[in-house]
Amino acid sequence: MNQTPYGIEFQGVSKRYGASPKDPLVVDHISFVVPRGTLTTILGPSGCGKTTTLRMIAGLESPSGGRILIEGHDVTTLGTAERNVSLVFQSYALFPHMNVLDNVCYGLTMSKMKKPLAREKARATLETVGLLGLDQRMPNELSGGQQQRVALARALALEPAVLLFDEPLSNLDARLRRAMREEIRSIQQRL
Repeated sequence: MNQTPYGIEFQGVSKRYGASPKDPLVVDHISFVVPRGTLTTILGPSGCGKTTTLRMIAGLESPSGGRILIEGHDVTTLGTAERNVSLVFQSYALFPHMNVLDNVCYGLTMSKMKKPLAREKARATLETVGLLGLDQRMPNELSGGQQQRVALARALALEPAVLLFDEPLSNLDARLRRAMREEIRSIQQRL
């Protein structure tokens, strides 16, 4: 196991959409470290590059310059499948034609895990997020908070080195947003 204390390192990372120097520079030579096991928030106004930064960590966007390290390994040129990263999107991205259990199993089976083992692991993860009894429901039968926890369970089941959230609570009302923030913090501390 790598001994670096950092989960994520950005070293002079830039992102420009387009090849011309006149094209917009969305992320301008940023450097930061995120220690392992911590909850870290990227704050800034709309359009400042927060989502682009998350997408670069996840491998959904390639930086125009600089290096990205995850657990001490340079992942700058690696694709999404080669990084141990999960991203929970603002929209949760649940498959509407799959029940809760199958939504959570999806990433596990795509990573070639045998279906019985994937289902067992998915059930354990659903228990962690408090949804075990809802495993046969369809996404449209769930509340916003429950859908958010399904998306979280799907991400956690993969046991990622880095778990990213792109405004996952913005679709929830203020009361539920506070409750889910505490729930995510509690799960993070248990894991």
